[in-house]
Amino acid sequence: MDLTFAIDRLKARTTGLRTIGGAADLDAAFAGVVAVPSVFVIPLSDDPTPIDDTGPYEEWVTSLFGVVMAVSNAKDARGDAAMAALVPVRQQVKAALAGWVPDEDTGEPVTPKGGRLLRFDGDGRLWWIDQFARKTFFESTP
Repeated sequence: MDLTFAIDRLKARTTGLRTIGGAADLDAAFAGVVAVPSVFVIPLSDDPTPIDDTGPYEEWVTSLFGVVMAVSNAKDARGDAAMAALVPVRQQVKAALAGWVPDEDTGEPVTPKGGRLLRFDGDGRLWWIDQFARKTFFESTP
């Protein structure tokens, strides 16, 4: 799943983020040091819905992708301050993506699908994921 559209949108519509990357960047961040706040766009699933027709194969594809956010506040090992630092990052991400139509010809608006805590490291670093759906149309070529 190509998520360049979401990464580019976040780069254009957010401020104050140290890193905006994809799945490979997230893997490196989990393995090492990451500057915070940062966000990483990752693929989650594709769900095709075929359209019955006698012509070329057609389907709607609902793609679920996640935006993993890393924030930190080392002064508070319980996580309350990190949760507070997460709020403006989540707001920026949602404002940049929710309702936006990446491809006016073959798609529908991006819709938020909720979020959850991924992990909380003992050093005050918090990892959160918000999920978004994008519905696009696909038609095979004869």
